[in-house]
Amino acid sequence: MPKMKTHHWAGATLAMKNLFGLVPGAVYGWPKNVLHWAGIAESIVDLHRLFPRQFTIVDGIVGMEGNGPIQGTPKNAGVLVAGSDVAAVDATCCRIMGIDPRKIEYLEIARGPENLGESSFRQTGESISSVKANFALIDVWKEIRS
Repeated sequence: MPKMKTHHWAGATLAMKNLFGLVPGAVYGWPKNVLHWAGIAESIVDLHRLFPRQFTIVDGIVGMEGNGPIQGTPKNAGVLVAGSDVAAVDATCCRIMGIDPRKIEYLEIARGPENLGESSFRQTGESISSVKANFALIDVWKEIRS
């Protein structure tokens, strides 16, 4: 289950980035750096296209902010985000984290910025504004703040 986290190379690591767990470390190394060096955004999208039909739940009860995915600090967001449209789940998570999903390269490649607006997805449950919890970002990612 993916955790809601910031990521020092991708901005955010959510359901689509979690697909890195599907590829064998014996082939791609650990921590699958080959995928990062090949282009992290492109690798995320390639895996999403290989495994497009999935239901995902992102655990944002306690996420991670700052210099994630390893050196960040815990962030209490108190949410679970679920759905069968993985890009929509990630875009929703970004909004909750105070990140503009149109500024996350892998989401832009997967859907196009015109398909990442708030009205692009049907959302049920709590409103984003009622659960929004701005996650701290490292300096290189300040421009993705929504």
